[in-house]
Amino acid sequence: MKIYRSRKIEFRETIAIKDWTIKIYTISKGETFNHPEFYQTVKKELEKWLLLDNSFNPNNDKIGFLILHSGNEGIFSIINWWIDRHMMNTHIFLSKLNDPISFTKVSGDGLAPCIWELEIINHERISWMTHVLKSSSGPDYSNYINDTITVEI
Repeated sequence: MKIYRSRKIEFRETIAIKDWTIKIYTISKGETFNHPEFYQTVKKELEKWLLLDNSFNPNNDKIGFLILHSGNEGIFSIINWWIDRHMMNTHIFLSKLNDPISFTKVSGDGLAPCIWELEIINHERISWMTHVLKSSSGPDYSNYINDTITVEI
C-alpha cells in the first residue's frame, strides 16, 4: 500500500471566456504546478469544452470552475459547471506528461474526480449553496466567484 502524500490545491485565477466566468484551480504533488505550456493550451481548449452539453439539462448560469491536476497518469483537466442551479456537469480530460498539449476525454464511462479534486468540488458546492441557492436577496454570483480555496491536504 502506498503512503498518503499531501497535495497542494491552489486557486490560480478567474477568467472570462465569451459569456462564461471560470475559476481555475491547480493541484500538484510538488511545491508548485509547473506546466506553463499546458496551462496556456488548456485555457484555449476551454471555449470548446464549454459547448459540451449533457443528456439531461443544459440550462446553466455560465459560471464554472476548472481543476488542473498534475497526477501520476498525466495532467487531468476537469471542467465543471452548475446546471439547473443544483446539479454539476463535469467533463474530464487527460493529457500525458510527454504530450501535455493533447487532450483525451476520459469521463463518460464511470470515472469520477479523485479525493484531492473532491476537496475543490466540496468547497465549490458549499460556496454555490451559500451565495446562489440560499442567498435571501437572490443569487450573489460575485461573492461566489470571489470565494476560492487554497490549501494543502
